[in-house]
Amino acid sequence: MALLRRIFGTPKLARTEKRSLKREQLNDLTVPVALAMLEGGFVGVIADKIYEVPAGVLALLTSAAFIGNLSSYFWTRISSARAKVPVIVGMQILTLLCLLLIVAAPLNAWGTVMLIVSVVCARCLTAGTVTLRSVVWSLNYPRSIRARTTGRLHVFTSVVMVATTLVAGPILDANPLSFRWMYVVGILIALIGTWSYSRVQVAGELRHRVFERQLKSQSNREGQRIGFLQILRNDRNFARYELYQFLSGVSNMILEAPLVYLVSRQLQASYTVSIAVIMAIPFLARTVSVPLWARYFDVVHVAKFRTRLSGVWVLSQLILWVGAILGSVVVLGLAQAISGIGRGGGTIAWQLGHNDFAPREKLSAYMSVHVTLTGIRGVLSALLGITLFVGWSNISWLPDFPGIGGHLFLLAAGIGTWSWIGFIFLHRDLRPSYAKESTSN
Repeated sequence: MALLRRIFGTPKLARTEKRSLKREQLNDLTVPVALAMLEGGFVGVIADKIYEVPAGVLALLTSAAFIGNLSSYFWTRISSARAKVPVIVGMQILTLLCLLLIVAAPLNAWGTVMLIVSVVCARCLTAGTVTLRSVVWSLNYPRSIRARTTGRLHVFTSVVMVATTLVAGPILDANPLSFRWMYVVGILIALIGTWSYSRVQVAGELRHRVFERQLKSQSNREGQRIGFLQILRNDRNFARYELYQFLSGVSNMILEAPLVYLVSRQLQASYTVSIAVIMAIPFLARTVSVPLWARYFDVVHVAKFRTRLSGVWVLSQLILWVGAILGSVVVLGLAQAISGIGRGGGTIAWQLGHNDFAPREKLSAYMSVHVTLTGIRGVLSALLGITLFVGWSNISWLPDFPGIGGHLFLLAAGIGTWSWIGFIFLHRDLRPSYAKESTSN
């Protein structure tokens, strides 16, 4: 804890917020033990090696988090004008129940279906949790220290996920079917964190609920919802931000399923090596980089932040391309380490970036737009990525296509560069406005 305080700086919070932060910290030290087993790099390897699923199912499992994001607006409406913490706790409990279905899934076709349904449902619930926790963070932690405060929580999450996967790899190499017991243990540990989160208090929540209730009543009177397209149409700068982030997300998301396929199936890496390259290495690098990114985020607008972050993404994609062409697990691991550094900044920007555009009373609505767009690009990217990587055959109305294989990573770097240029121009156009705002404050 002392090391984390030294890295992030000690947040200046009221006593209630400090107490809530400690309870969130316990949540992020325990619940990620279970959530680590929902990550595409973990459950994808299990599906590939134990259930021997086709490439399309790998794409579905690695994109499950993004499918879940499509439910964001549903959770926003469910929680509107309600206390956020009880809703979050309920969703965490339902997530753990979904993990129990994975434990019960047999090693046959029905088991594969159960696995897919469980992972997708769990990801829908975790998407709701992410959406609502961003509101809690916005209310509890001032903008000047928000990234450092929540960054500390991300460090806890990353450390736990890395530790979980590093322990799990050798156990799976020794006995693959032991994955069921791993999920059970993860569920039991996560229950401790869920109990802890139930005691979190939210500063100014009553006032915020009044804002949401008034907004909801106004929308009902006018016969319309403050919805997806309305927000993008009314806030053009936010729309541009989401466009460039959409491209950045596509450049990364098209690689997730192909990377699992490449490392686990084509290169025939062990459970330990597969999980390390696909998940543990980037999570560890993310853990190390979050403090640096958090300090930077607290003093700049998210548009400028993204101009720095995008360069890291493009570099990692180019090195992935080299690793894929050479068939080198070592080079792929290096690329994943650089990608993890990008994820450290990406995690903070993804969770908090919309707050630099959203009016306070519309935090949930803006986050829902943001999460929904993430879901759309994730679903499309996963299917596009695995299709371009492995190709197709025996489709009567289409000519056979052998796929582009490792060159997919070069294509991703090109899309990432497009996004990078877009953020540079957005930052240039916004700079006068947020500089003036900073001066006035």
